[in-house]
Amino acid sequence: MTDDGAPAPAPRTPRLTPQAVATAAECPRRLWLNQQRPGGGTPPPEHILMLRERANAHEREVAARFANRHGPVWRREGSFADAAAETLRLLRTTRDPIDQPVFLSPDGRRSAAPDLVYWDGDRLVVLDARLALRPDARSDFALQLAHARAVIRESAGLDPVRFEVVNGRGETIVVRPAPESEHAAALAAAEGVFARETEPDLLRGHSSCKPCQWYSHCWDLAQAERRIEVLPEVQSAHVPLWHALGVRTLDALASFDPARAPRDLPHGAAKRAIVAAAAWRDDRAVWLHPVRLPAWPVVWFDLEGDARGEDAEVPIYLWGFALDDGVNASRGEAIVAGLEDGGDRAAWTRFVARATAILDAHPDVRWVHWDQYETLWIQRYTARHGAPAGFAERFTAACFDLKRVLDRCVRLPLRSYSIKHVARWTGFAWRDPDSGSEWSTARFHRACQTDDPAEREALLSGLVRYNEDDLFAMRAIWRWMLADQPHEP
Repeated sequence: MTDDGAPAPAPRTPRLTPQAVATAAECPRRLWLNQQRPGGGTPPPEHILMLRERANAHEREVAARFANRHGPVWRREGSFADAAAETLRLLRTTRDPIDQPVFLSPDGRRSAAPDLVYWDGDRLVVLDARLALRPDARSDFALQLAHARAVIRESAGLDPVRFEVVNGRGETIVVRPAPESEHAAALAAAEGVFARETEPDLLRGHSSCKPCQWYSHCWDLAQAERRIEVLPEVQSAHVPLWHALGVRTLDALASFDPARAPRDLPHGAAKRAIVAAAAWRDDRAVWLHPVRLPAWPVVWFDLEGDARGEDAEVPIYLWGFALDDGVNASRGEAIVAGLEDGGDRAAWTRFVARATAILDAHPDVRWVHWDQYETLWIQRYTARHGAPAGFAERFTAACFDLKRVLDRCVRLPLRSYSIKHVARWTGFAWRDPDSGSEWSTARFHRACQTDDPAEREALLSGLVRYNEDDLFAMRAIWRWMLADQPHEP
């Protein structure tokens, strides 16, 4: 009932869009939540908003390539059915390109809204603009195009001659839609999701789920239910094997005898999972091996880079490090790539000079980093801009991967062994609780875009502060490992 006592209108039957079909194949739970709880989940972070801005600008740039185009027909407002009727009218009366066309099946249940269609002779070409660099390698894109093909056939009686995607580099790539059988299966899955009354019980891998707006909803619930899927040591492919053994909770897994594990479940993987479950059960670190860490001094080392990697104009925009003798207070240093032409090369040259000076002054110093990202980019920048003879080899030999040591030596009651999760476990806190790698990338892009010097300085200062926190997060983990591990009497 509405507030005035009238019967509430029946909810609109959801349309099966290309995105819905692809989402059903990837994560039916996300599709169900999007439909049942519109506007719910975590608000999009700054990084996602930045990507949306870039995507919209990319679409406009691609559309501008086509002269005499009609539209945009669909402006994301007004009547979708009217936009579909206008699209059909234009297809019948003109051979000009159509910007933001709309295709709607006769029953109104299936739709597609590609970025642009144009004619190649008497055959229709469907074109989308995407930031992805290799759209032809994306199965979700192939499913979306297969859905667009089916809806265009049904609504307009046209069979597109090809599907093109203009990628983030501005290259036009022909992408083959998914086979009709694969599309039919995904379409049926999406219809099944929309028909469900209860939320699907699905938890994908942590790295796959983390960017999703429903991450906190799904993972907080799984943790509250103490499901084994929250363990990084439990691979997704092994979850059905554990369930078949009746092992669904962390407590059941912690008390499981590894000798009972079936052959399909590798013995080593089973033992790691059981130990990790014990860490959760007892809410403590479970040590596997003693920690052997280098002697002081060390250099904490952390980079801030663009997620586009080598396709970005400036792949690494901040080189952060801090020399620490283990006694005196250390100070972070940050070399930020200038926004002018040549800023990327200049930042690398400054870093090489400073790193060489530290290595010369402290021949046995180790550069402590978290995972393989830093060593990878030393090699890539050596190839990108060059370096003095032997620098890359000397520097790489001095690197020390702290995460690799932690992975080998201890199990923790954590969803992830990222530095954010581990450092917080030790009691460390970032000064800006919203900061993170994607936050950092968004801030750097905004610094590049703004014409306000004060705003740019504030954005870059925030990046430096965040990077320094990352450096000292490693120090907090290092000190915790030394203090917490069992010591021989």
